Amino acid sequence: MEAYVSLWSADLLDLRAAVDGLAEVADGFHLDVFDGHAVPDLLFGPDLVAALRARTDALLDVHLMVAHPDDWIDRFADAGAELITVHAGACPDVRTTLRTIRSRGVRAGLGLETHEATGHAVAHFDDADRVLVMGTVVGVKGCEQDPATAARVEDLVAARSDGGTRSGSIPRIVVDGGIRTHTAPALARAGADGVVPGSLVFGADDPVAAVRWLHDLPAGDGAGTGGPSGDTKYSPSAGDVPSIG
Repeated sequence: MEAYVSLWSADLLDLRAAVDGLAEVADGFHLDVFDGHAVPDLLFGPDLVAALRARTDALLDVHLMVAHPDDWIDRFADAGAELITVHAGACPDVRTTLRTIRSRGVRAGLGLETHEATGHAVAHFDDADRVLVMGTVVGVKGCEQDPATAARVEDLVAARSDGGTRSGSIPRIVVDGGIRTHTAPALARAGADGVVPGSLVFGADDPVAAVRWLHDLPAGDGAGTGGPSGDTKYSPSAGDVPSIG
């Protein structure tokens, strides 16, 4: 599976080292944006995205958990975001918002919260380049993954395979939240294209090996459930606390 590594779980005093150490192996860097309204906290902004863009060519994946996402699209697109994800509940018209993101030459993502039916995302397949399936409630860390997450991924993958789009657009299915050594293999078997790991990577003795372990998880069987093996030492932090972004 692809790994869009969450910088929320990195050492916030040394993001440069986090990015430099993973830029060659991560499929991208995931940046959560909180405005204190949609989520009762503040996190990351366009200036950080611009600084990262100047530092790395890796994909910058911005997840807007804000009250008025339409107001921020241009700012983050100008800063260098290559993918922007929004949540339907925060948008007056999510279809218009997704199309606005694409009009900026940026890939559009639709967040699917734990309480939302998968059919809601399927209805927007034509306008989304990615469906970000939330495995936990937005804006929190340290929660176990919703046990229905893998089944929800299966539903979305089946809808995609059944020709769930009119335009031929095929959105990627990525899971954000509760990405741990005991949940990631089931997501791979369910058909997820990628995950957003946080402490699974940054809490490991060898973060690069942790990303490669995710890459190597095969779809369709449970191989790899024990974590990276062989000569690579892999030791997540106590409890392997997940991050939603």
